[in-house]
Amino acid sequence: MTLARLKLLSDQYAFDATPRIDDVGVYHVPFESMSAGTPVERRFRGGALRGERIALIGDSGSGKTSLVSHILGPTAEAVAPVLVPVHSLEHNATKENLIADMIILQLPRLARETGYQIKDNNDSIGEKRQVTRLSRRSRGVSVQSPGWMARAGIAEQIERQTTTTEPNTLVDKIEVIHQCLQPIHGDELMPVFVFDDTDRWTAAAEETIVSGFFGNAIRWLADLQASVVVATHTRYLESTRQNSNLLTFLDTQVELPRIPSIDQLARILQQRVQIHSGHSNGDDPAWQLEDVVEPSAIEELYKQYEQGSSLRTVIQLAHMALVETVDANKDTITSREIQAVVRA
Repeated sequence: MTLARLKLLSDQYAFDATPRIDDVGVYHVPFESMSAGTPVERRFRGGALRGERIALIGDSGSGKTSLVSHILGPTAEAVAPVLVPVHSLEHNATKENLIADMIILQLPRLARETGYQIKDNNDSIGEKRQVTRLSRRSRGVSVQSPGWMARAGIAEQIERQTTTTEPNTLVDKIEVIHQCLQPIHGDELMPVFVFDDTDRWTAAAEETIVSGFFGNAIRWLADLQASVVVATHTRYLESTRQNSNLLTFLDTQVELPRIPSIDQLARILQQRVQIHSGHSNGDDPAWQLEDVVEPSAIEELYKQYEQGSSLRTVIQLAHMALVETVDANKDTITSREIQAVVRA
């Protein structure tokens, strides 16, 4: 029976270390529940609702994306998150105009791809329209599309604004974005621009990107009535000059704490087992973590974490060990499987 459970967890990628951003939030175990006196989630959620500009600080793989998806995911209320990918711009990420272009591209793309089909009944803009809500399933996890785009015809209004206007200057582009935000504000939602991939510029040659992006490229966002969330690698804070730039624009800093104990790492793994088992009750004895992962294996994973591996890497090690265990037709993941995948 245990082998069948392991196969189910493997087939559904229960220990997938890099799920889609919309999926990863369901796995999130609140940091404030793991570390006393660290109101990470409350501070982050409150800052977003108040329209603050937030530096989300942590090393790569420390849980920033998980936190963003948990707080600003499809079921989030009172916010309208807009994910803005900029890492692929490389050195062009230092240019204000191109950041504005990325936002203008993302707004209608989100309107088209959130999973809503707007049925045109020749209603006027701003009136409620009939919408059909769709959902997608990824590796066994049901994920709903963001609801805010369907409210009060927001999607269509953004689509019209971005397709009927051809902005050239930065001022023009800011005005287009401002107009796109009006129906969002009209529905009493706080827009949140999320720069989730801006913590990857860690090479020495990329220091100028960090300086230009934080010091110049996103400053104009302060003119908009919107929250801004920027993934910030802890390494960025090591430079006095860059740290000064960060503090000037990003008025709220939320730093992710480390996982404090083996027990808390076990909670993170248990959350995934629980979700993919189909049980909502974590006390169900049929699906306790120790039935599929031996305590010694969890200890070995935490050892890797304490030695410098990121949380993402530790979860990936658990996934690799899970696959190895299933391939070997074994019933439980042991420390031997963890050690084997570490050496591989």
